[in-house]
Amino acid sequence: MACSTTNNTQQQDTTKAEQSPPIVGNDTDEHGCKPSAGYQWSVLKNDCIRIFESGQRLDPVAAELEKSFSAFAVFKSDSAKEQVELFLVGEKASVILNKDAKTSLWKNDKYTLSQNKEVYTLEDANKKLLYKSGADK
Repeated sequence: MACSTTNNTQQQDTTKAEQSPPIVGNDTDEHGCKPSAGYQWSVLKNDCIRIFESGQRLDPVAAELEKSFSAFAVFKSDSAKEQVELFLVGEKASVILNKDAKTSLWKNDKYTLSQNKEVYTLEDANKKLLYKSGADK
């Protein structure tokens, strides 16, 4: 009877080992980034980044947006701000905005990002405020 119990225990241990979750960082996407470790591909930086470390957090303001999902704006560098890459929930890929020299706004046909001191705001094409950074929301 003791041998039978040992066999069952070994089978249970093997089953548990086979069902264990994947190791964090043991996956890669088409760019070699490790999504399970929080890395995403950045077109502007041409590298795998953690948007929550490299980007400017933009919190949702519009009523229809899920309040637990922030957007992130990533610049190529602190000095190179001619373009910004947006990481938005609901977009299949990141969105690139180019800086308009006349208005100092980053734009495309769908979004406009503006900066007033240290506060960034993201509006849609209809000038509806979607996201905002900073403590004075």
